[in-house]
Amino acid sequence: MRLQPTLLLLVACASAAPTALAVALLVRRDAPLDAGSIAAAAGSLVLAAALSAIVARRITRPVGECVRGALEIARGRFGREVEVSAGSELGDLAYTFNHMSRELARYDAENRRLIHDLEAGYLDTLRSLASAIDAKDPYTRGHSERVAELAVEIGRELGLPQATLAALVYGGILHDIGKIGVPDAILAKREALSDDERALVEGHPETGAEIVAGVEFLRAAVPAIRGHHERWDGDGYPDRLRGEDIPLVARIVSAADTWDACTSSRPYQAALAERDALPMLAELRGTQFDPAIHDALVAVLQRRAAARTSSAA
Repeated sequence: MRLQPTLLLLVACASAAPTALAVALLVRRDAPLDAGSIAAAAGSLVLAAALSAIVARRITRPVGECVRGALEIARGRFGREVEVSAGSELGDLAYTFNHMSRELARYDAENRRLIHDLEAGYLDTLRSLASAIDAKDPYTRGHSERVAELAVEIGRELGLPQATLAALVYGGILHDIGKIGVPDAILAKREALSDDERALVEGHPETGAEIVAGVEFLRAAVPAIRGHHERWDGDGYPDRLRGEDIPLVARIVSAADTWDACTSSRPYQAALAERDALPMLAELRGTQFDPAIHDALVAVLQRRAAARTSSAA
């Protein structure tokens, strides 16, 4: 039974008991009940009911406030306080609850700060590692950072949740980590690669995925690392996935990687101007790229161009 109806019944019974006893004695003694006695008895019962409701509410309202506050805390809304001014044990309960809620809010803020600092440390370490990979090839210096930044912008354009954006950051930074196993001479080679050299280069997505697979907080980035050379039409590598079988983060990193590769100088090609790269990008829509991701990438590039124009004006 709920607390308020129970208290209401108990207090009502306790308050009405004297009146009921007096009426019972009068009836038992065959004493006539005049209108005044009846009115007094009725008034007493009404007063008992009113007092019962007041007392029950004064007791159950603070308890109800604490229950609602506890539910807010259970939902992660730390710092929720209850407004109870009673000077009794109920007031002590409310004070203790509020103190607990404030302490939980403080601990939560401290934990969030520590997690943020830890993630920032992880990210700095990953950036250093990506810089070391990019340094193997002077033509790709800064490539991983640019791919990660563009991949996140595409993810935001698509309205993806924060967890997916984090996977795009890590996946973008580390998408070429497997190149750590490719000799520098092959990465910087200007001539056409031999079949063996090409096989070694094309093995870097698998190598990178294997390197990262054992790191728990990078688990969501593994599909981007392994699948960033898959193609929408199924002609990519290493798994020859097609269409939506390619993980979403891999499709996004692939588009960002291709754009940066086209607009950066490489041993085998000069950098394309954006006005020349955009038509080439359109030709890859539906073959190499997921059409929706291509469209999101174009929207991001247009927004970047508009921002540059605005800042230059």
